[in-house]
Amino acid sequence: MFRCLCPKLYSAAMPSRVFLQRVGETMVKTSALNRTGAEVLGALIRNNDTKLFSSATRLRGRKPEDKDVQVEIREKVMNHLEAAWEDAFKNMPTSKARRIASRGRDHYDTTQGDLIYGEVTFSSLSKILTEDLKKHNIALNGTFYDLGSGTGRGVIAAALVGSFDRLCGIEMLEVLHQTALDVQREYETRVVPRLSLSNRNQELKFVKGNLLKANWSDASVIFINSTCFSNKLMENIAKQAVSLKTGACVVTLTRPMVSPYFRLLDSKKYSMSWGDATAHIHIRTEKPDPEAEANARYWNSKKPGRKDFGALFDGYTSA
Repeated sequence: MFRCLCPKLYSAAMPSRVFLQRVGETMVKTSALNRTGAEVLGALIRNNDTKLFSSATRLRGRKPEDKDVQVEIREKVMNHLEAAWEDAFKNMPTSKARRIASRGRDHYDTTQGDLIYGEVTFSSLSKILTEDLKKHNIALNGTFYDLGSGTGRGVIAAALVGSFDRLCGIEMLEVLHQTALDVQREYETRVVPRLSLSNRNQELKFVKGNLLKANWSDASVIFINSTCFSNKLMENIAKQAVSLKTGACVVTLTRPMVSPYFRLLDSKKYSMSWGDATAHIHIRTEKPDPEAEANARYWNSKKPGRKDFGALFDGYTSA
């Protein structure tokens, strides 16, 4: 991925290009950068990105394995990916998507809360996927699902920051589904080529339908914007999620998933388009664990503002 041009030891005199290549090699070896991130960094180096080389000029007296060096270089990569994500949705801002969702929701008799529309931010979802999941050794490969995918923001973000082979968004509202297809065309025909990503074999798919009638048992990672979901819908999702393989990860917003087959690993507050929401990370266990179910049920019953929250759940919010 990165061609080393100079065998000399690190020094302040090292050319910025060589320094960046060595930082990239080090980050790949330590999994600080995944496949996509490494390719983006390589493209930025080849294109002499001004902001990246400005950082390199300032940092090149440091060692490539220094943590703060890697943090800054990774930030430049993530900023570039976020700009690409925003470019894919430049014709579909959140305000417009909400109006479209409102019109589409009127055609259904289902619980209105289940179809209330809210969008994730790239910054928050990318941190959930690349930092929180990584902390628990959950790999961003295999198959990713976004249940209730709206205009596709979660799917496109996961495609950019992960190494998933297949990504699928399931959405009930026809108007949002069609919008996601439009965004997909923009992403694949205009955004991906501009990122200079080679061997991009990811399969993106958007499906219109009821998430409870779809088959997502092959998922490695599932994301669910469940802030406004009803109790009944969450119960049904938890029942269907039992079909997932051991080790599969489910991330929900605001409401943890109550099931003896899922252990709640972590909970952390993030900013979304409608305000703050807590991301809950669950992992499918091999055997049922009644204690895990009781723990999730306890926190699911809590109301914001209670003083008896544990440290793990102090970010809980009703969003």
